[in-house]
Amino acid sequence: MSIALKRTDVVPSQQQYRLSAKELKLRNYFIAAFTDVDKPEWALRGAVWNVTDELKDSGESAEGVIKRIKYIAAIPISFHYRVGYKEGHSRLTETVAKATSFCIERYFVDAAS
Repeated sequence: MSIALKRTDVVPSQQQYRLSAKELKLRNYFIAAFTDVDKPEWALRGAVWNVTDELKDSGESAEGVIKRIKYIAAIPISFHYRVGYKEGHSRLTETVAKATSFCIERYFVDAAS
């Protein structure tokens, strides 16, 4: 794994790109999917729900929350263009799709009840 994926102490130049602790935890699930490290689906769901709740409480729209989750996954996805990463990309794409569906489910759970 690249050093860029391992580093979590990097401070971006703009505040909007900084990941919270909950977002960093979710990012670890995306990295695990890319590197073929087995993590339980219920743990991914919990991480997605934590991020969704955090963003929803701050007033973010459903579309904004989904975009943020995809942004969190963007760093590992950027490696799929390298030779030999096709399997990692497909695992990561599947995990991002699951995370997106968990996010939508969580965001609208209060509206349904």
